[in-house]
Amino acid sequence: MESPHVSGTAKPKARRGRPPEQGLAERRRRQLVESACAVFASRGYEAASISDVAKHAGVGQGTVYRYFESKRTLLDHVLDHSVERMLDAVRTGATHERPHSLEEFTAQVRSIAERLFELIEAEPDLIKLVVVEATAIDDELKARLVGLENTLTMMMASYLDHGVREGWLRKGLDSRWAAHAMNSLLVPGFLLALRGEATPERRARYVDALVSFIVYGMRGPR
Repeated sequence: MESPHVSGTAKPKARRGRPPEQGLAERRRRQLVESACAVFASRGYEAASISDVAKHAGVGQGTVYRYFESKRTLLDHVLDHSVERMLDAVRTGATHERPHSLEEFTAQVRSIAERLFELIEAEPDLIKLVVVEATAIDDELKARLVGLENTLTMMMASYLDHGVREGWLRKGLDSRWAAHAMNSLLVPGFLLALRGEATPERRARYVDALVSFIVYGMRGPR
């Protein structure tokens, strides 16, 4: 005889609470990375704490540790986020099409410089973290920043090689070292912006000088 306490067909238990929101984890990680970027840049990495990051993001410390096992791990993600923003600025300025003339090349160089300066002015903490703060933390981060510069160099070298093949940049141009030089020319402008001294007039004059130096220093005979 069947026990009166056992039903022949077990009914599934009703689930309580709301179903997981799609994409919530990814949005939370991004929120924490953006908060860490702001906190690390304003307070300094060594002085900042996970508690500071959690407070900035409006969450508990446990939420931060749910996504990142340590402050150092969080810093790695912050650096990746910052680097990607800089690379996006270069890609957007260059567009997806190769220039077909010296005039188009000049316009794209100007666009790249202006996009980078717009990024610096919109998010000075991000650039401060990458250019100033990260280099003082450890050798691993220094190596990663060298890798960023090499990535930018290879992007621009490929860009310059196209100009050499088309004949409107100088034949025999060492595109790799020319690209390194282009990167270094951006640094004084970055520092000008970080000091809050890049007025619209100063920025325009700096970009004009930068573009002229780059373009006319590599111009071909045509």
